[in-house]
Amino acid sequence: MRRARIRPVPFVIAAVAAFALWAGKAAPAQEYPNKPIRIIVPYNAGGVVDSVGRLIAAHVAESVGQPVIVENRPGASAMAGMQQCAQAPADGHTTCLALPDPLYYNPLLFKTMPYDGARAFAPVINIGFTSNLLAANIKAPFDSYKEMIAYAKANPGKINWGTWGPATLPDIYLRWLHARTGAQMTGVAYRGAAQTNPALISGEIDVMYTGFGVAGRQIDAKQVKPIVALTGARSDYMPELPTLAEQGDDPGMQSYFGLWTAAGTPKPAIDRLNREVTKAIAQANVQAAYKSFTMAFKPNTPEQFAAFMKEDGEAVARVLKRIGIEPTDAPQ
Repeated sequence: MRRARIRPVPFVIAAVAAFALWAGKAAPAQEYPNKPIRIIVPYNAGGVVDSVGRLIAAHVAESVGQPVIVENRPGASAMAGMQQCAQAPADGHTTCLALPDPLYYNPLLFKTMPYDGARAFAPVINIGFTSNLLAANIKAPFDSYKEMIAYAKANPGKINWGTWGPATLPDIYLRWLHARTGAQMTGVAYRGAAQTNPALISGEIDVMYTGFGVAGRQIDAKQVKPIVALTGARSDYMPELPTLAEQGDDPGMQSYFGLWTAAGTPKPAIDRLNREVTKAIAQANVQAAYKSFTMAFKPNTPEQFAAFMKEDGEAVARVLKRIGIEPTDAPQ
């Protein structure tokens, strides 16, 4: 198979380029924030990102004395919402809360982008890491990772694997396992986790990438069954479940949520957002949600977040190079 020519990851070259745009800016003429803050979530309502974002937004609003409005803008592999964020005025009043996919997965997978993932955004804060697994419909004809791969090899294309669209983490894991194991499964795209969850329970799809917090309740209800943990070490939530790393097939990608704003936003506004979100996450109801969703948060600065993004972007580039994906036209 002809291997793809992977373009250099923008974050390897310019992960901190956004910082250069605002590092020397003067403070806003008016104290920030001086009007409502928007948090654009580029996924449908009801998923983990949306749920966590709304809890954080309520606490930030109370603290800063301005409304904080969560807006769902799904579509085009999360690029529709991110484009709105990138094109907003660089004043810190429009932010975006998302997984890393639309920033440094999509530029490697699509020929054209509606924004420059490396330069269009200023990092604010890493909201937290998630613990994930592969779960299967309760009636799926396999009960473990090895059985799933064996079944897929014996029955090419018969396993329906739910994704959130091209270039999202579930899609990348599917492509990774295709390349790694030779097992062929069929990707079925939905607009987000809020749609894949009921599809798995109903049997519309056979397997999906999901979080322990969401899947745990469904597993307890005997609606789905766990297949393999997508964590480096066994999860405290389900320590009996083997990991993909134990099978020798772990790509080493991390799942987290980040908050960004438009590049060029003054640093004082970014720092204020970082502090307010950190305070919000420490609140009891947000901590309870983090526990429920098996999320982990460690306070971090915008500079630390940018450095992490650079490192993670390099890891993603290595994975995509091994898969050998040819860039395609971006979804509309």
